[in-house]
Amino acid sequence: MSTVLELRDVSKSFGPNRVLRGVSLAIDRGEVYALMGANGAGKSTLIKVLAGVHQADSGQVFIGGGPVAIADPLAAQRHGIATVHQNPNDGVVLDMTVAENLALDTFTDGRSGLVFNRAKTDRHAHEVAEVLGMDLSRSMLRRPVRDLGVSERQLLVLARALSRRPEILILDEPTSALSSEEADRLFDLVHQLADDGNTVLFVSHKLAELDKISNHLGVLRDGAMQGEFVKEAGASFDWPGVLRALFDRAPAELRHAEQRGGREVLQVSGAQVYADSQPLDLTIRDGEVTALLGLLGSGKTELLEWIFGAGGDLRGTVTLDGEPYSPTHPGEAIERGVYLVPESRHEQAIVPDWSITELMTLPFAKQFSSGPLMNRRKERTAAQGMIERIGVVTRSPDAPIETLSGGNQQKVVIGRWLLGTPKALLLDEPFRGVDINARHDIGESVRELTDRAAVLVATSDIDEALEIADRIVVISQGNIVGDFRLAEASRDAIFEAMSHRPSAILSDDAAALPTEPGESA
Repeated sequence: MSTVLELRDVSKSFGPNRVLRGVSLAIDRGEVYALMGANGAGKSTLIKVLAGVHQADSGQVFIGGGPVAIADPLAAQRHGIATVHQNPNDGVVLDMTVAENLALDTFTDGRSGLVFNRAKTDRHAHEVAEVLGMDLSRSMLRRPVRDLGVSERQLLVLARALSRRPEILILDEPTSALSSEEADRLFDLVHQLADDGNTVLFVSHKLAELDKISNHLGVLRDGAMQGEFVKEAGASFDWPGVLRALFDRAPAELRHAEQRGGREVLQVSGAQVYADSQPLDLTIRDGEVTALLGLLGSGKTELLEWIFGAGGDLRGTVTLDGEPYSPTHPGEAIERGVYLVPESRHEQAIVPDWSITELMTLPFAKQFSSGPLMNRRKERTAAQGMIERIGVVTRSPDAPIETLSGGNQQKVVIGRWLLGTPKALLLDEPFRGVDINARHDIGESVRELTDRAAVLVATSDIDEALEIADRIVVISQGNIVGDFRLAEASRDAIFEAMSHRPSAILSDDAAALPTEPGESA
């Protein structure tokens, strides 16, 4: 096969920090090339170089055998490159409607005309949505994207990228916010693209996913390629070899000895998540980690936000240490020692342009102030201690949060609550977009907390639940459908408890890529 995309000795630095160190790789036409790397390995920077967001300091990019200069995102698009970044918000305009976001390309290429035409925009939007089999009602088309969940935004970005039929498609952790059904739909379309001769660079940290999607895998560590692996179709990669290349050591044993909880800390009684769900009871104890396992739309996020006083009109009662507890605002929950790590760190936990220190100390500003003035030295000392404790990789506690990798940003979001005195720590999808090693580090920090607090981790990933929890509670459509101790939590039993939930945004019809002019559908 002919090589479509090639990088030769590509390097990139930000100040004294060398992020890419002579990266070289080649991807053939019709190939799905998988790329793995720990958080901070340089994956996002490499993708942004190819997308025209950053320019390499040295080295060369070749497309179709010829050298190219990718000066900006429009240049990348002219060279046939379409990129879906890890954060869906990088690919949508939050205050535009769903239809306008889907038809966004028509506003820049002249197809929409000089005067905005809503009917024409809706038609373009439906054409783009059909790529992923999205069945969008008129009311959905009119909704601002700001009102959508993370997974729905991700689907919009994916649909728009796929509708272009790019010669080179770059997907950065594209399934991190998708349900299993939505991910499978994406895999089918990626394979269809490859079969049609298009090239895909697929970045993910999920091992089973990479076995399913690719036969050629590269490992990036500390800004340099550490190895490439090839497998036969239907086989598995040499995962021990891949993980050694990824971490420069054998991965830590992720299973743990089960702990039994002791004191009842948080009791939820008669909570009705949805109008058609049954009231549920849930008790969380210190001394153990409880996982709340459910698919997207199962009600786990609604339950956690309600407990934290951050929204939700659920019926039911909660007690904390045996006392009535009903916060009307997150500030009241924090004062009582109930903390929440929200589902979307970019929207709900990070303030753009703030430093690591400022973000870590934000919930407990009173502890670091004397009257109206903040004690910056005290703040910085506390942040530096937490950075060292939980292993945040950064050049300084004063560094902007955006300079950190996704996994290190998540460590900051979790670490700031450890500066407080938690009675109950609620974590909603804390490992989303986080690699195996960072996931293990976060898991250890969370488990260490159980000697003084109750911990509830909401996740849609069974492997994460088995890795972190002593007890796994399965929730489906607002109902508790299973409750397992780790020792008895077999995959089969958990899968049986987890009822199938059709995607709320995908239709039952098969997705199909748009045909080129002159092609038969």
